[in-house]
Amino acid sequence: MTHNIQRFVAVFTILMFLSTLFGVPIAKADTTTFRYIQVNLTDEESETLYESSLVYEGITYYGVRESADVWRFMIDAEAVDDSLIDLITLYDAEGVPYTFSPNTITEAYPIEEEEPPVVTGPDPSEEVTPPVEPEPVVEEPTTEPTLPKLAVEAINIAAVDRAVVGGEISYTFIVENTGDTPMTVTEFSHEYVSGDIDHQSIESFNQHVFDRLHKLIGEDGLLPGERVEVTEVLAIQTGYSFDAHPEIGSVFRVTGVDEFDRVVTSESQQIILLQTPDFTVNATVEKATVQPGEPVRYTYTVTNPSKVTLFLADAMLTWPSGALTEEERNQANQRFAEQVEAIPTFRDGLGPEEEVTFSFELPLLPSYDVRAGAELIQRATFIFEVDEGITVTRSVDVPVAVKQPVPAKEEPKQDANQQKPEVKTTPPVVKVVVKESGAPRVEHIDEADSYAQDVLPMTGEADDLWHAMLGTLLFASGLLLLIRRNHPSTKP
Repeated sequence: MTHNIQRFVAVFTILMFLSTLFGVPIAKADTTTFRYIQVNLTDEESETLYESSLVYEGITYYGVRESADVWRFMIDAEAVDDSLIDLITLYDAEGVPYTFSPNTITEAYPIEEEEPPVVTGPDPSEEVTPPVEPEPVVEEPTTEPTLPKLAVEAINIAAVDRAVVGGEISYTFIVENTGDTPMTVTEFSHEYVSGDIDHQSIESFNQHVFDRLHKLIGEDGLLPGERVEVTEVLAIQTGYSFDAHPEIGSVFRVTGVDEFDRVVTSESQQIILLQTPDFTVNATVEKATVQPGEPVRYTYTVTNPSKVTLFLADAMLTWPSGALTEEERNQANQRFAEQVEAIPTFRDGLGPEEEVTFSFELPLLPSYDVRAGAELIQRATFIFEVDEGITVTRSVDVPVAVKQPVPAKEEPKQDANQQKPEVKTTPPVVKVVVKESGAPRVEHIDEADSYAQDVLPMTGEADDLWHAMLGTLLFASGLLLLIRRNHPSTKP
């Protein structure tokens, strides 16, 4: 009987020692909580499914695999309601998701719960066969209680689950000493396992993060419960290959060592899905050639081929070529912007695969200077943005030729009719023409012949007054001569 009592006391002492060994409280952050989730998997599922994630209160958390069917999650909350965690998503090597119901959800590693039944097996006092295994277990842990717990937690948090090509991703890196002994951080690493971020940008980003973390930690390392935090922004280049790399995945690792030269490593994975905003704009003109005083009618078509809803930020008109006045340009630009902003689809958001077509009319004044602006080029620019503040700009140029109207040519018959009233139609008359030789002669002059009538070259009219005065003078001279001959002188 005494021998049995001693044996019971020994077993009880072992159990108490094991409970203290595995029940050491873990220092945790004020706002984070750990959950271990076990899932019933087949052998094939255990070999192919590695990555995991769950959604708690609308936020996606990614877990770290602890064993074949157990994943560890760090949830950013002081208290976690396990009833809200009913599903867990596992991913294969190609990223295909599979959803499972959690088997168990615990704060500590679930394997610990399976150990008590093994130890309590020999409790019945009727057993005579002495246990063989407990005896070496009592001797081995005698040296371990002198070593404090060594643990570190690496956390990588992204501000968004989805990012936009050409935008930015804000990462927060946290390193916490969750053990019971001071720890010196010996290595940081942040590896991008997927995505199309250029190598130079990654190196520059990581170096900046690591330098800031080393500066915060210092040469003394991290004390138990101490933590440091750094936030850095990674820019996504506009030329990112979205079709080939629709997501950006990275793993943040921290390695530390304590005064007993024990090494510990922790890692945190982050996956961000990408989306690329884009739109196209086309423009046509009703008439390729217009005249001053005519309106120019443009038609624009804006299409959103991307999977992102776009919101109008601005619309404007510029004129790379033409002779519009500054006032005409400002008025046209103002009317165009007001017309575009009044379109409901632009104001409420241009959804994926949506298209909008509208027209705009530009009146040309009759005073438009054709020689200074024979080619009028209008450039319409549209600027759209997405929720993250990323803008996309597209422009289209539309040329129009401006020409003066060509006057109609007058027909020859019409000219003859206009000159007809100037030609005298009186019958031919006899006019006295005095030649330089003094020999008078009579000529028949046809007044229909303008050249024969001494027509003045500028006015087209004959100098009748001149001829009348000359004829009167000659007639008077002849009459006086005739009278003198008929009446001889009476002087003696």
